[in-house]
Amino acid sequence: MFISKRFILLLIAGVIPAALAYVTNVGAYVFLAYNLLLLILLVIDFSITPKPEKFEISRVMEQKLSLAAWNRIEIIIENPENDIYRAKIRDGIPDSFMVGSELISLIITPGVTKISYEVKPVKRGDYEFFDMHIRILGVLGLCVRSKTLLVSDKIKVFPNLKDMRNHYLTVVHRKRLLSGVQKVRQLGVGTEFESIREYNPGDDYRHINWPVTAREGQVYVNRYEPEKNQYVYLMVDASRVMNEEIGGIKRLDYAINAAFIVAETAMDNGDNIGLLAFDNEIQRLIKPAKGMTHFRRLAESLYNIDISDSSADYEKAFSTLQNMQSRRSLVLLFTDPYNFEHVNEIISSWKRYAPRHRVIVLSIKNPSLGIAASMRTNNAESVFIKSAALKLSDDRRRTFSILEKSGIPALEAAPDTFTIDVINRYINLKMQFK
Repeated sequence: MFISKRFILLLIAGVIPAALAYVTNVGAYVFLAYNLLLLILLVIDFSITPKPEKFEISRVMEQKLSLAAWNRIEIIIENPENDIYRAKIRDGIPDSFMVGSELISLIITPGVTKISYEVKPVKRGDYEFFDMHIRILGVLGLCVRSKTLLVSDKIKVFPNLKDMRNHYLTVVHRKRLLSGVQKVRQLGVGTEFESIREYNPGDDYRHINWPVTAREGQVYVNRYEPEKNQYVYLMVDASRVMNEEIGGIKRLDYAINAAFIVAETAMDNGDNIGLLAFDNEIQRLIKPAKGMTHFRRLAESLYNIDISDSSADYEKAFSTLQNMQSRRSLVLLFTDPYNFEHVNEIISSWKRYAPRHRVIVLSIKNPSLGIAASMRTNNAESVFIKSAALKLSDDRRRTFSILEKSGIPALEAAPDTFTIDVINRYINLKMQFK
C-alpha cells in the first residue's frame, strides 16, 4: 500500500489548525486527534478499495508490429464491482520503443473498460512486452493499492507495410500490372499484349498495329504490359554503410521496407522473387519462387536482417548470385555507393561474376546533405560545413554517373518517396526486361 498525494496534503494541512490551537494550550491534542482521524480514514480507505487482483486485465495487440509507425496497443480491464475506480497503468514496453505516455491514467467503470495507447518501434527484430504495473486509487483517495501483473507478450517488428499498401501510386501501378484482360505472349518481346488504343503523340512507332490502322482509317497502337514469370532478386547490403540514420531510421530499414513492397508487388504480378542479403558473408539466401508460402518465408527472412560492422564483399555476393541463378534476372541492389572505391567494386564484381543479370543500384538520399550544401554562410564554421557538403554532393553525383555509364542504372530517392520510387523503377525495368 502507498499513500496518495491527497493524504499527504491533508497531513500537511493539519499543521495549520494545530498551530492556531496552540495558543489555547490544546494544540498538541488537536494535532494528535487530527492525525489519528486521518490514519483511521486511511485504514478504512485501504479496506474498502479492492485489490488489483480482483480486476481481469489483458493486453491486446498484433504479434507483428510495423517499424517506424505508430502501432495501437489495447488494454482491457474487467471490473466485477459496481463501483468506479481511478487507476494508473504502466505497461512493460520494450526500452527502445517510442511511446506517447508511459503512464496511462484511466477510469475503471463496472463491467469492461478499454483503453489504448500507441508505440513506435525504431528497430526491427524480436521483442517482448513484460509485466504490467497497475495502481488503484482508494475510494476515499487516500491510499493507492498496487500490483505487478505477469503479462508477457512476444512480438516481431516488421518493416512498415501498413502505410505503403494504401499509397496511391502503388495502387495505380498494381492495377496496371494486374488488369484482368486475356494476354497473348508476343514472341521476341519481353512484354505481353494487353489491348489496342488510338495513337497518342509520343507513342512508340514500333507498337503501331498496321492491320487495324488500315482497316479503321486512323492510327492504332498495341498496348503491352510486363511479361510475367520473370526472375527478380532482392540484393540487400547489410554492411556498415547501411548503418547511417536518416530521420531516425537506418538506411537498411528503408531498404527492407522497400524490399517488402517490391516482393509483394512481384508476387502479385506472378514473378519469381529471391533474396540475397550480405555483408562480408552471405546472411540470407533464398532462391526465386512465387506463392504466398514463399512470400511468408521471404518476410521472415527480411525482418530480422542485422547490420554488421564489416564491409560488403561484392565479389562473394555476385558470385553466389551467379551460382544460384543461372537464368537472367532483374537484380535490385539496395546499398549506398558512398565513394568511388565502393562503386568500382560493385561494377567490377558484377562484370566479372554476373554480367548477364540486369542490376540496378537503389539508394536513399540524405536530405541533410542538401540542406547543408545550400545553407547561408556567416562564419568560418558554416563555410567549412557548406564546402564539405558541396564536395560530398558532387562526389555522389559522380559515383552515380559512373554506375550509369558502366551499364548499371542507379536511383537515389528521398526517404519519404523511396519505396514508391523503387516500385516505379521496378515496373519500368520490367517493361524493358527481355
